[in-house]
Formats: sequence, structure tokens, C-alpha cells
Amino acid sequence: MLSIFITVLPVFLIIAAGYAAMWQKLLSNDAVDALAKFAQKFAIPCLLFLAVAQLDLETYFNIPLFATYYLPAAFIFIIGGLMGYLMFQRTPGQAVAVGFTTLFSNMVLLGLPIMERAYGTPALSTNYALASVHVLFCYIIGITCMEVLRAGGHGPVAIFKAVTNAIFHNALALALIMGFAFNFSGIAMPTTLEAALEMMARSALPVALFALGGVLHRYKLTSNLPEVAMVGLVKLILFPTFVYIMGTHVFELPTSVRNSCVVIAAMPPGINTYIFASMYKRAEQTAATSVVICTAISVFTITAWLAFLG
Repeated sequence: MLSIFITVLPVFLIIAAGYAAMWQKLLSNDAVDALAKFAQKFAIPCLLFLAVAQLDLETYFNIPLFATYYLPAAFIFIIGGLMGYLMFQRTPGQAVAVGFTTLFSNMVLLGLPIMERAYGTPALSTNYALASVHVLFCYIIGITCMEVLRAGGHGPVAIFKAVTNAIFHNALALALIMGFAFNFSGIAMPTTLEAALEMMARSALPVALFALGGVLHRYKLTSNLPEVAMVGLVKLILFPTFVYIMGTHVFELPTSVRNSCVVIAAMPPGINTYIFASMYKRAEQTAATSVVICTAISVFTITAWLAFLG
């Protein structure tokens, strides 16, 4: 257990360094925003574009893999929303935002470095396959539910426009779409372009993790801790449990692929959960607090999952 904890600890130390830099006022809010914007709008899109453009789609795109992860994800979204609505008296729109917080995993910023340290670079192919549709899947579910509920519901055309607008204004989603297009085209990537993209990609994760720590410093803990505890239980425990059951007993995935799916599911909520809540002004504090607390707790829960998976 200790060796596994030491394996994942460097990832969280980089986050802690960013948090400490803001705590000690060594960086301004504008500087952290610039780092986060560079990572999320430039470096990480380069990383994801390269990964999807070079991914063996025939090997890693299959129904059992996606069903193992995304069927439990949809179920978890429903559970999180219902618990917010029934247990914490949230309005329907707020309940959707709470459900989205349990749905959206931080599978890129945390998932990629932790998977690489735990299982090696070859294991990242499963990450990239799942990540290639993660933003699209989560935004389609979240925005569709929110648009149906708010203001008495909108028509299908308005909902389609809202979903499309959100996706095509998201740099990660655009990078994934372009990566698929390049992969299907069969065109060889120019060496100089590939080298430039790889240089950008290498900076993505450390910069993003450091910026994540700085951003987390802004979110203060409030009195809605019982609801946040529910989010943590659903996201960090139930979600990976359901994925483990699906991958082991329903689809019988290869052990390495199943383990990747489970660890990805065990990631805490990503910053996108707060962005989504802010878009609709629903349950923003719960989303922000959940990101902070679940990220802190996940250093222990992820270690436990890795130990369980062997």
C-alpha cells in the first residue's frame, strides 16, 4: 500500500505546490489564470489531438470498453441528481448540476499522470479512448437535461443548438474532433508539426496540475459538506465499484483494460463540473467544494483502488 501511495503522491505534490504558491501569494490570480488557460486551451488540446490522431481505433474502440465505463457513468449521473433532489431538497436544475459533478471525472489532468505512474505508458491507450468521447458524452447529457428542465423546457432545436454551441466552444472537444478527423484521413503527419505538438504536449500535465492547485485555492469550504460527502461517496466509491463489476462480471474485459477503466472512474470531479454549474448558475458552491475536497481525499481512495486492483 505504501509503495502505491508513493507512486501517486508526486502528482498530488505538484497540485499542492500550486496551492501553496497561491496561499503564500507567490503568484497572482491573473498568473494562475494564464497558466490554466495555457494548459486547457493549448497544451492539453495538443496532447489529446496527438493521442487520438495516433490511436489504434480498431483495437481500442469497442462496445464492451465504452459500455463498461459509460453505462455506470449514466447511472451515477442519475443517482447523484436524485440524491441531490430527494435528500438535499435541490430544485430540478440544481439536481442536474449535482449529478453532473458526480459524472465528470478528472480523467485527463489526474487520470493520465496517475495511470502512467501506476501502469506505464502503454496503459494510457485506454485513457485516450475513453477521454476521446468523455467531454462530448458528459456535455450532451448535462446540457440536454438542463435545457429540458429550465424555463419549462425548450424544443429539440434549441437543445441541439445549446449542446453544439457548448461543444464547439470547448478546446478539448475541438481537439478530439480534429484528432478523429486526422486519424480517419490516413494522412501522414509532417515531422516538424508532430515535433512541435509533442513539445507542447509534454508541458501539458505538469503545468495543468500546478495551475489546478492554484485554482483550487480560491474555492472556500462552506456548510454544504453533507452534500459534498454524498458526491464523494458516489464519485470516488460507487462509480468505480460499478465499473469494476461491469468490466469483470458483465463484459469480462482484459485485466489491464478493466483496471484502467476502474482507476479512471475513481478520479475526483474535474474543474469542468464547476464550469458547467456556473453556466447555469446552479449548485455552484457544491461543485466547487466537491472539486477541492474530493481531489484531496482521492489521494487515499485512488491508492486504495490501486491496491485492490493489484
